[in-house]
Amino acid sequence: MKYIDTLSLLLEEIKKEKEYIEKSAIKTAESIKNGGIIHILGFGHYNILSLEFFFRPGVFACINPIWDFSTSYMDGILKGNFLERIEGYGRVLINNHNLSSEDILYVISYTGRDLIAIDSALEAKKKEVYTIGLINKENSDIPSKHSSKKNLRDICDLVIFIPGPSNDLLLSLEKDENFRTSPVSTIISSIILHEIFYETACILERMDIIPPLFRLGSDSKEDDINRKLIKIYKDKIKEF
Repeated sequence: MKYIDTLSLLLEEIKKEKEYIEKSAIKTAESIKNGGIIHILGFGHYNILSLEFFFRPGVFACINPIWDFSTSYMDGILKGNFLERIEGYGRVLINNHNLSSEDILYVISYTGRDLIAIDSALEAKKKEVYTIGLINKENSDIPSKHSSKKNLRDICDLVIFIPGPSNDLLLSLEKDENFRTSPVSTIISSIILHEIFYETACILERMDIIPPLFRLGSDSKEDDINRKLIKIYKDKIKEF
């Protein structure tokens, strides 16, 4: 159970980010209270995260997945890998969605050097959108190949560090320790976001605001609530 045991140690490391997780939850609750949309940028494997929090029981109806099929590798790995290395592509992704100053953009980039992540955060800042970055701490001081030379850490309003090795590979094989395996970034990032959104829902509840969470849809009443939530946000969320 080496992967699970080692992953458990990283989960303890996340607690060191408690202050910034709580700040993220407060900002997210304020945004939702004011009618804002919570955007999660997806590209490459991080498309998984944008879909993890979209249109399912227990997640916020006001979450907009900025996911990109072209870089999901489902449309060809060479195409996806090529697009990820083009400066300016992230700006296109952002401008395909309706972002406003009441909104929040979550950007996940383990290295903090992904061109799409940097472009997207810079474009969101132009729109006065509050940006929250999830970045691996060991990578956060390394400049990117972006023309700005900035790391995502230098751009976002708030940064949460993702624990783990700089190369994202948690374990070595038994005979050859240089042979690394077991990526961890998507799992850890998902856990961090789940913690933030749970705390966000609790903050809204303390404000006497019913959190706009999708219901299970197990009866007509819950189905009706879900339909009403979609109606509220359909003009702001592209996939609705």
